[in-house]
Amino acid sequence: MKVVTGAQMRRIDEVTISRFVTGVALMERAGQRVFEQIASMFPSLDELTVSIFLGRGNNAGDGLVVARLLAERGAKVILHYLHRPEEFSPDAAKNHARLAALREEKKVVEHFLYLAGWQELVRKALEDSDAIVDALLGTGLAKPVKEEYAAVIEVMNGCDLPIVSVDVPSGVNADTGEVMGEAVVADVTVTMGLAKVGCLFYPGKGCTGELVIGDIGVPPEVIDEQKPGMEALDVDRALEDLPLREPTAHKFACGSLLVIAGSRRYAGAAYLTALSALRTGCGIVYCAGPESIRSAIQGAAPEVIFVSMSETRTGSIAQAVAGNLLQEIRFDAIAMGPGLTSDEETRKVVRFVLEKTPKPLLIDADGLNALEGRFADVVKASMVKEIIVTPHSGELKRLVGESAPDLPVQRIEWLNELVRGTGVTVVHKGAPTIVVSPEGLAGINVHGHPGQATAGSGDVLSGAIAGFLAQGCGAARAARLGVYLHSRAAEIAACDTGERGMIAGDCMRALPVALKELE
Repeated sequence: MKVVTGAQMRRIDEVTISRFVTGVALMERAGQRVFEQIASMFPSLDELTVSIFLGRGNNAGDGLVVARLLAERGAKVILHYLHRPEEFSPDAAKNHARLAALREEKKVVEHFLYLAGWQELVRKALEDSDAIVDALLGTGLAKPVKEEYAAVIEVMNGCDLPIVSVDVPSGVNADTGEVMGEAVVADVTVTMGLAKVGCLFYPGKGCTGELVIGDIGVPPEVIDEQKPGMEALDVDRALEDLPLREPTAHKFACGSLLVIAGSRRYAGAAYLTALSALRTGCGIVYCAGPESIRSAIQGAAPEVIFVSMSETRTGSIAQAVAGNLLQEIRFDAIAMGPGLTSDEETRKVVRFVLEKTPKPLLIDADGLNALEGRFADVVKASMVKEIIVTPHSGELKRLVGESAPDLPVQRIEWLNELVRGTGVTVVHKGAPTIVVSPEGLAGINVHGHPGQATAGSGDVLSGAIAGFLAQGCGAARAARLGVYLHSRAAEIAACDTGERGMIAGDCMRALPVALKELE
């Protein structure tokens, strides 16, 4: 699923209307999709009362189509106008005219909120309603909502009714996810054609509720002409990326991963990374760590082959053995960094492996900290093998020496520029996580759960991504798959643990369940 800005979607609509279909027909399709969503929520339409709040643009026109379709099927519709009907956009005005007969038959009731005393009318209407349709503001909002809109939005949010927003929740900036003063907090948003950036980034995502894509028949060539540079990391993308597993496969054919992780203090990081890789289908996982954590790893995960490393006084991996490690183990990829600590000897191990290994490499956590200010070294190394880095914002700043922009589109453009012409894929962890690669198409994660905010969660993610890297998926594909499965597993785990009680191990144990959904 491609992701676009509001401006890109408006251009797509314009081209579609100029070459393929009328604006009124496109508006009809949009309204139909919203109507279908409401019908799926309330099967008995003839017993339903819906309040529809209207602005004056094409978003309002979509709402008027919804009103007509609901009324024609027996629902009672209450229209709340924030502007005089004469102010409607041309296509919205045509749909307003089509309601004339229904108004005469009293199937549609009208309230005019630009007149004094509207608050009491709206209060009574909402007491009688079963649902609200938000058709106030669309994708063009770039300034704080006006006072009259803010007042109505506050009333809508204050009632205990399900809200269905048309295209984007009113008050959310479709390009940035910013709340422009006040915003509708929807239960469902039916967005037209393609997902909008502002519905995938907080705080806008928190206002969006369930995001439903309304297919309005935009020709694929029109979308391609606009060159959307973003896509959603959803189940469809994951299904495309999932590697085949041959019936004759053996463990080495399913990928061999070397995990360089852990220390006396952080044995759990090595355990979570290694076992998470196995849980994604990786055939064999070696865990290279200090001898002092052998019993912890082998006791908790006998499926992992432990490779003992000499250790520093503080219990982290010592530099002396790094060269032998790369020669003695048969592996297809490396995951390096979780739980290594900041010991200077261990940092030298990270730099040595970065330079010397010819195999695909994932670097996370203390591995990234060991490369502070050395992104040029990562780029140089990526000329001979693919490299995945998985930083949160702080680690990314330390690695490259500057902060990523806050606004989504600018952040993605900055990340794309960072990796252009390199062999580096960046997994920028956050809510949402973004995957950028030299391929140039940024992936935005649309899954996940607040329960992931727990120690060890990043280790599970590294293991999941590295497991696919070892299976030969390539860096961008492995990163997309790992991010999707990790977040989907968290959603699955939360069904049992709830939000606050989830720990990283719960997410790790749910990885096979998330993977099974794709098989």
